[in-house]
Amino acid sequence: MKPLGLGYQKIDMFPNFCMLYYLENAEMIECMTCGHSRYKPITGRVKTLVTYQKLRYFPITPRLQRLFMSPRTTDHMIWHQSHHAVDGVIVHPSDGEAWKHFNSVHPHFSIESRNVHLGLCIDRFNPFGSFAASYSC
Repeated sequence: MKPLGLGYQKIDMFPNFCMLYYLENAEMIECMTCGHSRYKPITGRVKTLVTYQKLRYFPITPRLQRLFMSPRTTDHMIWHQSHHAVDGVIVHPSDGEAWKHFNSVHPHFSIESRNVHLGLCIDRFNPFGSFAASYSC
């Protein structure tokens, strides 16, 4: 990833997903919610502190810039502006009511075809409790 100019940032996190050690909490040693230690117990010869879990944050801006560097990808990124929709047929999210509503509410944003619409993706979301299968939305 680094040779492409697409690095990432490592952020320590609590194993129960209740806290990120980031920004104002970067120097904390215990979880604010449950008081559990940030680091694994030191055993043997190991002298460095090892966190329980790490999150890798991939900033979105350099990735979007990279998509627009190639003319082939750029054509796909602005396709929503040039295609002709058929009433009642959705072939792209831009044909849906939510996209059209967003464009009517934010006309300055929708004028520029290179502006990117992002959707929300939730991995392992489970609306039915812990006994049902998890879903990716």
